[in-house]
Amino acid sequence: MANILIEKGDFFKYLYLEDKKIALKKISEGKEAEEVIVSDCESDFDACFDDEGKLNLIYQNSEGELVLLILSERGWHKKVLYSYPDKNTHLDNFTLLIKNKVVHLFYTLSSISKPREMLLIHQKWDKNWSGKNIALIKGPLLFPFYEVFLEDERNVHLLYTTVEKNKTQLYYLFYTQDSWSPKFLISESEKIFSPAISVDSQKNIHTLWIEEDIIQEIKYKKKTPGSWPKGNWTAATTLAYSTEIKNLHLSVIDNNLWGSYIQKDSLFATISSDSGNSWSKPFKLPFSLQEVEFFKLRAPLGNLQSNYIFLSKKGEIIPLEYKPRKEPEEKSTYFTFYIKEVQEYLNLLIKKLQTLKEEKSFLEEELNRKNAEIAMKNKNIFELQELLKQANEEKAKISLKADNYNTMVNRLMRENENLKRQIKDLQNQVLILNSKLESIKNATTFQKIKSLFIKEED
Repeated sequence: MANILIEKGDFFKYLYLEDKKIALKKISEGKEAEEVIVSDCESDFDACFDDEGKLNLIYQNSEGELVLLILSERGWHKKVLYSYPDKNTHLDNFTLLIKNKVVHLFYTLSSISKPREMLLIHQKWDKNWSGKNIALIKGPLLFPFYEVFLEDERNVHLLYTTVEKNKTQLYYLFYTQDSWSPKFLISESEKIFSPAISVDSQKNIHTLWIEEDIIQEIKYKKKTPGSWPKGNWTAATTLAYSTEIKNLHLSVIDNNLWGSYIQKDSLFATISSDSGNSWSKPFKLPFSLQEVEFFKLRAPLGNLQSNYIFLSKKGEIIPLEYKPRKEPEEKSTYFTFYIKEVQEYLNLLIKKLQTLKEEKSFLEEELNRKNAEIAMKNKNIFELQELLKQANEEKAKISLKADNYNTMVNRLMRENENLKRQIKDLQNQVLILNSKLESIKNATTFQKIKSLFIKEED
């Protein structure tokens, strides 16, 4: 995260985070003094001044507590706003804004179980705390992914990005009368990051962002005050194109708009003096990256309205105060500069096209390999289908034989039952015959005895 500038004058003070420690550094006439404020910061942090000039600082500590520190004459006063004892819950991406004793706090809440999802939360203090989950942010994201502009204590403007269906969307929301407006789609592309938003004295809403699709482009969009059709958003305008663009921010200076950014190893800016209706061609600022440092701005600096600034080693606020320094060898006219920009753009396109051709060749090779694999698998599937067909035919034959065997067994079992009945009938007949035979035998014996007696009488 960027260091936070909290004071600028003959000396300047800023807050920075390193090794879970939040420190306050003061630099004056080349001398440095440092004070460690927090030693257990588990997130990023933000800071701002309240209406009494007290410095407020917000962060999450190692115990899972959402902590607000307030610097008074007696030192730092700690307030625990909320506690998240679950170690899997992580707070981050803080924005703290205070105006007219009303506190607006933005942060994200994420869980280890869902690393590519986080809730963007808004909390407001106006005699009591109230809040809302604004959006479910889906990744992967390029940071920074949201920015807030506090117009006054009641009105807040928000830009944020999220990923849906492999595309990055940029949305705008407006907070007023204690409620959030429906989200409005500003843009959609392969990649969108570094959204910037500001509102000028005429209530015009100005937005900048970086859009990446083949090359990186800085886009601008504006909304005028009032209802439809006056209050419509303008079409998106491309202000610059290049690669390796970062640290984009929007500044308003005396109603002039400045879009400042780093392009490769140089500092660039583009200006609009007619409230965003037209913009200058991007021009190079006379500073090297070794001469400047990027800060989040939380100190009032005259007529400068911005969330971020570049600050030179000499204390020059870019682009608020610097003296143009022409290099002796720099003799390029505007036309030459424009031609160079076009040539650079064409070179970028050529490189990107070459990369796309290489990717296309690689994808074609992959496609051919996949087609060969699919053909082989189809062949294997056909062979398996033939084997399955043969197996089904064998199964049908076996089933037919089994049915025949079952029929034959059933017939034999019926014949067996018939034979059993016949045997039983024969056994009964034998018993009857035996009984008759026994009767006959008995009758014959009786006749013999009777004949003996009859003969004696005679």
